[in-house]
Amino acid sequence: MLNKILIATDGSDHARKALEYASDIAAKYEATVYLIHVVSPLPSMPEVDVQKIQDIQQKIAKEIIEEAEREIKKKGVESYQSTILQGQPAQEIIEFARKNSVDMIVMGSHGAGSVETLLLGSVSHKVSHLADCTCVTVK
Repeated sequence: MLNKILIATDGSDHARKALEYASDIAAKYEATVYLIHVVSPLPSMPEVDVQKIQDIQQKIAKEIIEEAEREIKKKGVESYQSTILQGQPAQEIIEFARKNSVDMIVMGSHGAGSVETLLLGSVSHKVSHLADCTCVTVK
C-alpha cells in the first residue's frame, strides 16, 4: 500500500513526466505527496554577490514548487506538502524520505543538472541505489 509518495522535482521535462506519473498513483491510492526541490550549494566564486544568486535560486525553486502543486491538484491529489531544501540533491532526497517514512520516491531520470552530473553520476542513480524505499525513475 502506498501512503506517502515523495516527488523530487527540478522543473526539467523528465521531472514533469515523473510528477504526472506519481500524481496519478497518488490520486488512485489517496496517498500523501511530498513535493521537494533541492537547491544545490554554490561553488565559491570570488567577487560574486552570493546572496543575490541565492535569492534568485530561491525564487526559481518557489516557482518550480508552485507549478508542481498546480499539476498535482489537477490530477486530484488532495493531501500534499511542499518543501525546498538546500544541499546535495541525492543526499537531501534520501534523508527526507527516511525522516518522513516515505513509501516511494518518484523522480525524472535526467534532471536539469550540469556537466558535473555526467562525471559524478546522476541524482536519480544515487537515490535509487541508496534509498530504503521503492524508487521510480521516469524518462
